[in-house]
This record gives sequence, C-alpha cells and structure tokens, in this order.
Amino acid sequence: DWRQGYVAGYSADPAGSKGVTRHRLVSHTDDSEVTMNCCLGEETFEGGNVEFFGLRGTSEEGQLVGKVHRPNVGTALLHSGRHLHAVSDVSSGDRYALIVWSRSWGRLRSNTCPCCWLNRRQDSTCICGKRWN
Repeated sequence: DWRQGYVAGYSADPAGSKGVTRHRLVSHTDDSEVTMNCCLGEETFEGGNVEFFGLRGTSEEGQLVGKVHRPNVGTALLHSGRHLHAVSDVSSGDRYALIVWSRSWGRLRSNTCPCCWLNRRQDSTCICGKRWN
C-alpha cells in the first residue's frame, strides 16, 4: 500500500508574498483510491469551493453532483480518487489544504499502470515501464 501527502495553496492574489501560485484548480481526478482533503490555515478566505463532477467512468462523469461551499478550517473531506473535482476561485484571502492520497497495490493497481489508467491508455506501450512509481 502507498500514500502521499502535500499542502496545496490557493489565493485571491497568487503573486503575493506568501508563495501561493494559483487561485483555483481545474477539474481532475487523483492518483489514489481514496483522497483526504483537510482545510488548513486562515479562517478569512472566501471562495475556494470544492466541486464534484461525478465518478470517472460512470454516466455522471463531468456533471456537477455536489459542492462544499467554503470548507471549514480543520474539517476534512474524504472522496474517491476517481471522483472528478475542482477548487473554485478564491475571491479573498488564502486557502490551504492538506491533501493525502492513499492507494493499494492490489486489484486494479497490481496489473494496471496508474498513469495509463488515469489517462485511459488502452495500448501496451506504457511510458512508465514495468515498475510504476
């Protein structure tokens, strides 16, 4: 089994002095079975909603199916890595999140490269080689 964690930052002023380089995040999936997204930092930010657009590979893929308005600092969301999701524009202040990805090397991951799965490659010419990550 495998896990990875990092802190993501979003700001109404991405060029400001805090080193935050973006104000939103486009719709994407994660390289995980389960993702934890814990809101950190300042209570004063506005915007930065987490929007969900259905599970990849299902009939709901790409459709807005839920939204967490201005996540509360100290509160964590758990979701499937296959769930398409985005972060809307932060309109004021700075928003931070501790992101932790978890995945298992069993089942799908034991015989499918995560990169190929995420990018829907069906051929046998995996660019990642025989060992993934």
